[in-house]
Amino acid sequence: MSIESHRVFAITVLSMLGVGALSACMSPASESATPDAAPDASVSEPAEEKSASGPECLIGDWYIAEDQMQAFYSAVSESNSGVDITVEGGTGLSFADTTYTYRPDFAILLHAAGADGKGSITGGISGDYTASETEVTTSHDVSDVAVSVTVSGISMDGTDLFGDFLSSAPINSAPYECGADGPILQFDTGDGNPRVPIQLTPAS
Repeated sequence: MSIESHRVFAITVLSMLGVGALSACMSPASESATPDAAPDASVSEPAEEKSASGPECLIGDWYIAEDQMQAFYSAVSESNSGVDITVEGGTGLSFADTTYTYRPDFAILLHAAGADGKGSITGGISGDYTASETEVTTSHDVSDVAVSVTVSGISMDGTDLFGDFLSSAPINSAPYECGADGPILQFDTGDGNPRVPIQLTPAS
């Protein structure tokens, strides 16, 4: 295999690590509006359903849809000259009271350095987490992710390489905000590069 093909192989595996690493920048906290005057108690208003806020809004079974995945990888492509990435599929992400599970099931098509690569990732990453009002932090991450990569017609197992990078840069923390449709995580696309808001939607 050529040096360029090896490079595409490594880039493909690293690219798939991107969404798994919940690294992100802090999103601005929303400001609460203060009314100029107290509401008239004599006026009856329909009760509004209270939305979950803070760590409470994280709990549940979520899905990162293909369009959200593509937005992230398009940003990764833009920040890496000569790299073009297309995504097929999505990712599940669940939060219980103190534990989380990340369930990728997607493929990426990558063109870089004059060669084409395709990688698929399945399995899962799980562990513990804690959350403040604005940031979720994970620990004790355990991975059974399987990665297969095909570059220039040659298939390779990228699981060990994925595991090596996961060990050196494990899932750590992701500032978030509670949106109307579900939590929004701000994912990092690399040192000094723009961050991408990733909308989680309820898993069906």
